[in-house]
Amino acid sequence: MKILVLGAGGMGAKAAETVAQLDEVSALTLADLDFGSAGRIAKKCGPKARALKLDVTDLTALHGALKKADAVLNCVGPFFRFGVPILTAAIETRTRYFDICDDPEPTLEMLALTDKAQANNVLAIVGMGASPGISNLLAAKTCTALDEIDHLITGWSLDDDADGPMGDLDLNEEGGNAAFVHWMEQCSGEVTGWVEGQLASVKPLQPLKMTYPGIGKRTLWTVGHPEPVTLPLTFPHVTNASNAMALNRLDAMGLKDLARRIDAGRITIDEAATEISGSFSDGGGSAFQSFIAWVFSKISGPKFPSLFALAEGRLDGRPAIAAAAITSLPKDGMAGITSVPLAVALKLYIEGKIAGTGVKAPEAVIDPDVFFNAFHPYCVSPSPVSPEKLVSFTVG
Repeated sequence: MKILVLGAGGMGAKAAETVAQLDEVSALTLADLDFGSAGRIAKKCGPKARALKLDVTDLTALHGALKKADAVLNCVGPFFRFGVPILTAAIETRTRYFDICDDPEPTLEMLALTDKAQANNVLAIVGMGASPGISNLLAAKTCTALDEIDHLITGWSLDDDADGPMGDLDLNEEGGNAAFVHWMEQCSGEVTGWVEGQLASVKPLQPLKMTYPGIGKRTLWTVGHPEPVTLPLTFPHVTNASNAMALNRLDAMGLKDLARRIDAGRITIDEAATEISGSFSDGGGSAFQSFIAWVFSKISGPKFPSLFALAEGRLDGRPAIAAAAITSLPKDGMAGITSVPLAVALKLYIEGKIAGTGVKAPEAVIDPDVFFNAFHPYCVSPSPVSPEKLVSFTVG
């Protein structure tokens, strides 16, 4: 199978390196505007890989590259700018499509292209990274466990001592600034959510009190993300859905201040992203500031899993909670956690374990247990676990 990977940054590089190891992949093209970066990564991928200089805004060149591929992995962000046009081109060239889109609005725009994709016999899976992606499949396990769901919560922990590698993510690695821009966009203004059985505009960074079985209570903070807008489409018994972050109260206060300044027009999203990235890289400031941060971390509540999903509702007419969490993840920080799931989805498609056509979110076409079984060999951080322990799942 001939595979095209768009983007030679951190995400695209890791996706390409992972895909290059698949026996079913006969040829791999790594395309980027920076031919030098693409060439360096292609060399690391081995003899089946080659580099291509490509400007994805040049639709003629993009179509030409897509026509030579059986499937494309799109790692070019931001997706609010590039997601829809690249997917449209893939549909037009009848190229199977996979991406890591983490913005809710373009996700909905891409899902709206499903009829065109079906007419061209194309399957496109959007949002197959960590969150969204792994989180969607964790949520799918909780959704199938309950008869009715009052509130479905997908979440991730950014605590410094998070139970897993998410707490150690280096957001200043390659691609980190784009992550901060995305983060601030989804923490400011209004974002799309799922409220009382329908799409709605909601204010992010709202406190969300949550009890995780076997761990305890703490306050999370909501953030715009695709999971709340896609999961109810597959699981219509979900009344409300949220995506939320577990982070200490001091960081939450800082984010809320940045969001207020963005909303008041005092700073731009890019300026806020630069400011917050500086706070991550300056070592924590003075000893007093470090002490204050430590105090806030202790009063923020128990540490939550790296990636998790929790459904509150009813089973057999009685109140019930279903929770699922990942216990180990790939190495290489943000790039590994985000891009390896994308490569695993491609592997499952090649093996015939994902079928159908149209534009779909992961939970609509991927069996969670099949995915996690294939994902398991890549999961080594903070330490490897047995296959049956990769996902912690409880219903009660």
